Amino acid sequence: MLDPMVNVVQSFCDNASTRLGDIAQRIGHEHDVSAARKMIYSSVYEMNMLTLQEKLRATALIAPNTKDIDVFFSLPIVDHMEWVLMVLNGDI
Repeated sequence: MLDPMVNVVQSFCDNASTRLGDIAQRIGHEHDVSAARKMIYSSVYEMNMLTLQEKLRATALIAPNTKDIDVFFSLPIVDHMEWVLMVLNGDI
């Protein structure tokens, strides 16, 4: 009589553990993306030939899209400016 209850509780705990792991992974990913978004403006801010409005617009265009964030940070630093200009011009 006790064995079926133990199995049910064990199954519940296993499922809960898996779900909590998934939630923790999603939270971790969101934290990483949030940090990357903050780094976008820091990187764009260093681009002295851009106006403040261009810096803010570039950040606003890049930050919402995780794919663009990944592309931006996968490029060599020397290519960041050209990529940002392409974003601002609508070429990307």
